[in-house]
Amino acid sequence: MPFYSDRPGAALRFGDVIQGFQHPTVRIDALDHEVDLKLSVSRPQYFAIMSPCCDIELSALSLAPLTPVRDNMVLNYPRLRQNLTQFNIKFPPKEGLTAEQIAKQSPEKQAELLAQGPTYSFLDCFVYEQNGLFPTYPVTRSSKVLATSEYRMVDFKSMFRIDCRLIERGKEVPQGLKVSELSEDTRAQLRDKLSYYFGRLPDV
Repeated sequence: MPFYSDRPGAALRFGDVIQGFQHPTVRIDALDHEVDLKLSVSRPQYFAIMSPCCDIELSALSLAPLTPVRDNMVLNYPRLRQNLTQFNIKFPPKEGLTAEQIAKQSPEKQAELLAQGPTYSFLDCFVYEQNGLFPTYPVTRSSKVLATSEYRMVDFKSMFRIDCRLIERGKEVPQGLKVSELSEDTRAQLRDKLSYYFGRLPDV
């Protein structure tokens, strides 16, 4: 299954990789009538559109920055290192571990792993496959470079709204804004995982 569409359209769609925006972050540490507000702005090279296709209009858009994947995705699941997009779908956790990793677990944990059915891992993340444009970066732990990767990910907690008069239904997308479009199957995976993330019930 191709991750990206080989025939991308001109319109913006849910999950598209785009560029040219900035990422504002607001921090408030004191909940008081006197606002203790810290605003920082970064400029990631790429973003993913998190607005549903039918909601991309009225000069507003929901985005999330595309960032390097978490080190434990790469280092703790060696069998998935060549296909980190496996984290986008439900799978038995044992499939991401080597036999040696499972053997190091207690008998109780081994039995639990072997009995566990398909489930989402890293519920708040969706991994984007290399697209020929994402630069390679080092995967480090304790300041040591242990691997390299070109995968990127969206953290659902990092979504934000941007107002832009260039965003309007039926309006031509500025040249150079849209980089890649997800395939229909990948877009469905993103929709399913995002829905699961927001729709799951609390433990208590």
